[in-house]
Amino acid sequence: MYTIIIIIIIIIIIIIIIIIIIIIIIIIIIIIIIIIIPITIITIITIIIIIIIIIIIIIIIIIIIIIIIIIIIIFIIIIIIIIIIIIIIIIIIIIIIIIIIIIITIIIIIIIIIIIIIIITIIIIIIIIIIISIIIIISIIIIISIVVAIISVTS
Repeated sequence: MYTIIIIIIIIIIIIIIIIIIIIIIIIIIIIIIIIIIPITIITIITIIIIIIIIIIIIIIIIIIIIIIIIIIIIFIIIIIIIIIIIIIIIIIIIIIIIIIIIIITIIIIIIIIIIIIIIITIIIIIIIIIIISIIIIISIIIIISIVVAIISVTS
């Protein structure tokens, strides 16, 4: 915003300087004409024509300067809008990347937990099978020893 204001002030100063210079030139021309040529109807007409031409030139210069100011302001506004859009896009991209990273880490944590649970359950099942098989083997040995003892007693 400050740059826009500075540019506008500079342009206004330039316009004022140009107008002052043109007015000084007009006055000098009129003085020269009055000094050199005796005042007649033709000289008055020429002076009027010169003044009209100079006024037209001043108006054209002012219009051109106003158009330039408008173009500069529009250009600056467009640049500001583009910068804002770029910043917004960058922020959105960063947010999306953060969300993706969070989702991926959550998925990885869930997978690790599932794998740990599966491993623990497999270990528990194996331990239970080993305990049951040991109990079965011990009971079979006890039964066989009882049967052998009974047979030996009866015989």
